[in-house]
Amino acid sequence: MLKTIISAYYCNNYDRDNVFNAVNNAVKSLGNVNEIIKPNKRILIKPNLLSAYLPEQAITTHPEVVRAVVRIVKYFGAIPIVGDSPGNLLNGIEHIWEKTGMLAMAKEENIELVNFEKFGSIEVSIQHPTIKQICVTKALIEYDAIINIPKLKTHTLMGFSCGIKNFYGVIPGTGKMEYHKLAPAPYDFSYLLSEIYRMVKEKLLFTLVDGIDGLEGNGPSLSGKKRSFNIVAASKDTVSLDVFFLSKFGFKLKDNILIKPLREKNLGNVNLKNIICVGDDISKFNFEKVKLPVTKKFINFLPRKITRFIAKCLGYFIWVAPVINNRKCVNCLQCIKHCPANTIYFVKGETEHPIVKRNNCISCFCCHELCYHKAIDIKRSFIAKFFLKNEKE
Repeated sequence: MLKTIISAYYCNNYDRDNVFNAVNNAVKSLGNVNEIIKPNKRILIKPNLLSAYLPEQAITTHPEVVRAVVRIVKYFGAIPIVGDSPGNLLNGIEHIWEKTGMLAMAKEENIELVNFEKFGSIEVSIQHPTIKQICVTKALIEYDAIINIPKLKTHTLMGFSCGIKNFYGVIPGTGKMEYHKLAPAPYDFSYLLSEIYRMVKEKLLFTLVDGIDGLEGNGPSLSGKKRSFNIVAASKDTVSLDVFFLSKFGFKLKDNILIKPLREKNLGNVNLKNIICVGDDISKFNFEKVKLPVTKKFINFLPRKITRFIAKCLGYFIWVAPVINNRKCVNCLQCIKHCPANTIYFVKGETEHPIVKRNNCISCFCCHELCYHKAIDIKRSFIAKFFLKNEKE
């Protein structure tokens, strides 16, 4: 099998020149760049703009990393456009662009920001056990090529969020909530992600990871702990990048739920032995004892075939679920508006704060991910705690 190249360069801050040098080196190391980025092509740059978080919170792709890619695209005569479909649009996407620093960057670089919702969507058939068709943004067919710029983070549902997970953003608007409901088990959700990646793979030029600062612990948002990984890494094979970072985070690669469908569909290189790292020495990067989410062991605990049986019959005894922290809750009710299963309720005058109806909860952790006030805790049943006894919150 041909070896896959991953280029990785050290960068320990978001100084504009430092970031550009690291990004430029990472892209150049992938080969002849003028054969990758063609003149006059309209290139969609897809960062991770989860919601309205500041760049220094390390939750969204940093605007200086996006700026560096934008300038490289321009240098080779192509036209960069930055687009995404964030998870929380209740206050408008302009608010998210401004908060994440994308608006200022786009104005300074004189480029277009696009909202995937405004493009409309197309329905695509997929191969999935519970979902036969999905709606994705028409932006995927409007542009000539794609560059993927994910943020390096842990993730309470999937354990890990990087290159493959970042493409969930091509599903516009509330469609994300619907597919979470139709694919609630991590295993089913990973198959959905693999189908989305299969869809975008043909147009994808490369993935470049913003791992200068990222999250460990209960990511991918405010409940995660900010950590400096000091790395910018790129590859034409997004699967190889995810495998590389999964191994550095300490995840076991054998039968990993993210990797298994990618391997089955032959969507990329999943073998560490077939990955060649070029650039700076690996010892420069900060991957020592990365703290994983408390859900890490539970994600792979049950075989997919009995997941639904367990959920229906033993869910009272074995569960990992979100719980409202009344001390932190401000009753903004965002959790209710973003719950795919409609399992969080609030009755004014009767309940002091929203309440999660655990029997109907699908443990997608969307509420945990999108709460601006860190008011969603992750709780486990006694039996789940037994299996996760080595994990600390």
